[in-house]
Amino acid sequence: MAVYAAHLTRTLQGTPSIFQVTAQEALGTTVKPALRKLIEYLAEVYPDKCGWCVPWYDELYLLFDCCLQYHYLKHYAASFSESFYGLLRVPTTVSSEFNPGNLRLPEMLEYGSVALLVLVPYIKDKMEKIVDRWREDDEDGRLGKSKPDRARKAAIKIYAIVHLVAKSARLVQAARYMTGATRSHCPELALLGVSLRDAPLLHRDTYTWTGFFKNLLTGQFRGAAVSFPMVGGAVLRGVQYGAFVVQLLRWWDARAASHAALQPPPAPQPDERAVRWKNKCPICLQTWKIPTVLPVSGYIFCYVCISRHVRARATCPVTRCPAAESSLVRLYVD
Repeated sequence: MAVYAAHLTRTLQGTPSIFQVTAQEALGTTVKPALRKLIEYLAEVYPDKCGWCVPWYDELYLLFDCCLQYHYLKHYAASFSESFYGLLRVPTTVSSEFNPGNLRLPEMLEYGSVALLVLVPYIKDKMEKIVDRWREDDEDGRLGKSKPDRARKAAIKIYAIVHLVAKSARLVQAARYMTGATRSHCPELALLGVSLRDAPLLHRDTYTWTGFFKNLLTGQFRGAAVSFPMVGGAVLRGVQYGAFVVQLLRWWDARAASHAALQPPPAPQPDERAVRWKNKCPICLQTWKIPTVLPVSGYIFCYVCISRHVRARATCPVTRCPAAESSLVRLYVD
């Protein structure tokens, strides 16, 4: 026991490099857009069953991320990305509630970590979407001199200042972390009173594939769930190798296929609705005002009509295909 405790103490004192903490942050930011692409694909293939997931994706991901991060914080004292890179969270101050033997954070630090990992990014994304919409309205001249419009203009400037201050604070904190002046690499962890350390090697090597399958066969699903990082790491490696194989097959197929032998696709059949809406916006049924095309369906709308509809429902009003406001393309016609 004394040897194990000495080894564990030395391991907990190991400070990860700036490259490790940056890599785990990058992994954490790639999960949400990757899942969004999957949801958008399913919504496009099965619009009746999965189409509702696109407008509510932020809320669905909030629920999923909350369960995922809490599971990792409870069993490994680390977030999903931190555990993947072999890191764990420890209090910066001496706490009698933190037991390095079972790697369990104090309850308040667990809840605070979940809030910073899940709730704060959700609120930030929502605020960014609102401010971006106000900024676009301001650039298009749709914000006048009324009190609400002036308040929106002021909010745009305040948000830009706050964003600059936050980024500057993160840069300063990272510089202080590299020089050893602080033990937390970002202001969020410093505010929470937590720092990252290398996880004990013994803890990382505790779970094996033999034990994982044994727990599944004997019905001990709790023990199998605890070893999820091992399974998650294998899945991520499989995805990486699978993506490489898919790209290789695509390159080989494109290299072997002769473009001259490809037959031209058949012409699309005319749509009765398209004939009825010729030179008109399918939403307001009036002549286009700032004609804007939605690439996912090819229909042309008034910019105000389609931007308002896509922001509210994230779908094409005609075909119900998933759509985003960033995909709108304005047309400049004489």
